[in-house]
Amino acid sequence: MAPKREKQTVEQPQEQPEVQEDSDDAIYREPWYSTLIQIVLPFFLAGMGTITAGIMLGNVQHWTVYKQMTELFVLVPVLCGLKGNLDMCVAARFCTHSNLGHLKNKGDTWKIVIGNMALVQVQAIVCALLLSTFTMAITSGVAHKLKFENFSTLTAAALITSSTACLILDSGLMVIILFSQRYSFNPDYMATPIVASIGDVVTISLLSFSSAYMYDLAKSSMWINVSIMACYLAVLLPLWLIVALRNSYTRPLLMMSWVPVLGALCISEFGGFVLCSSVEQFMGFAVFSPIINGIGGNLVCVQASNMGTILHRRSMLGQLPTDTRICEWPHRVYFYGTVYSRVSRILIIVSIPGNVILVYIADYLYKGHISVGPVFLGSFALTSLLQLLILLWSAHFLVHLLWKYRIDPDSSAIPYLTALGDGLGTGLLAVMFRLLRYFDKEYTANEPMFRIKLNI
Repeated sequence: MAPKREKQTVEQPQEQPEVQEDSDDAIYREPWYSTLIQIVLPFFLAGMGTITAGIMLGNVQHWTVYKQMTELFVLVPVLCGLKGNLDMCVAARFCTHSNLGHLKNKGDTWKIVIGNMALVQVQAIVCALLLSTFTMAITSGVAHKLKFENFSTLTAAALITSSTACLILDSGLMVIILFSQRYSFNPDYMATPIVASIGDVVTISLLSFSSAYMYDLAKSSMWINVSIMACYLAVLLPLWLIVALRNSYTRPLLMMSWVPVLGALCISEFGGFVLCSSVEQFMGFAVFSPIINGIGGNLVCVQASNMGTILHRRSMLGQLPTDTRICEWPHRVYFYGTVYSRVSRILIIVSIPGNVILVYIADYLYKGHISVGPVFLGSFALTSLLQLLILLWSAHFLVHLLWKYRIDPDSSAIPYLTALGDGLGTGLLAVMFRLLRYFDKEYTANEPMFRIKLNI
């Protein structure tokens, strides 16, 4: 009889996780204030990065290359979006691997790192070529004449920017996620904002300096730009492609990850043309555009990555948990009613005062004094809040729709969400600036405190 009693005592604990698996404590494995701290600190670090990117864009727009090659204004948000899409997807995949315990083995960790680096380089090179071609084609259509004289310069700068930025940022991303795992932080909350904090700065810097240098070279040595294009397309692209194909972790992603990335780039083109048309009309638009786009994209990516991790824990790909619906009421998504509502509430609470503080900082750094009034401040806070609410509901719908159809949201949802955030943020900001001008409350024109003075 003793062996039977032992068997009963062993079997009883196995039934408990099924009862507790949907509770907040079992899902998040941390108190709410710990989640808040892990979100707030990277949020403000990312905010400072977007402020720096905005001030930098506000300065480089006066460079000669930006005045001679107006296509750069279209390419800036699209390349920033491309970098964001690729980095956020890598971050989401790594966060899922980390939370599921796949990075505990050193050999598997190196295999995952190398495979994802190769995959991102393939995507960055191909997308940069498509972006520069698409941008030149559309600008030619708008101007009703062929404008391909700067094609080699634009393409060479785009290839250098996308490839180098992804290499730098993804290397930092790997270190952050391994650090989070080592010290028991949740990488879903830390990885994407921290990388995004320097992502736009790196992208805008590389694009501006490389395009300025290539533009000067093209006047006397056009063959250098062509050689750079040939090196990327004939040497580096096949090399990274072979590495990705031979890696078991990235081989399936090599085919399925193209549709969301390319679809997101088409959406980002809308934001690029809105920026191109608005930056000359409204003072300060180039400064505040990266802030609203960067913060909104970072926050929704935190939630999307969190959703993907929870779904991987609770169910199999293709099967939704019993208490989860694809299309949910907004108040249940934002406040109470789903297992993700806790993070949504924290993101909404953080975004309102966070955006106000970041606007004050950006205004002071750009002008040397604080000039924004309560009308501009309140308008920006409401605009960014509206953007975030739309993105959070869209994230819930899209992540669960993809999961239902057996598509991994870590690789497919984030590109669409970041592109939607860029397009929505730029469009809403343009409407806000136009309404403020109508009511004579627009952002005033003064010289910025910091101006990069270079003979380019």
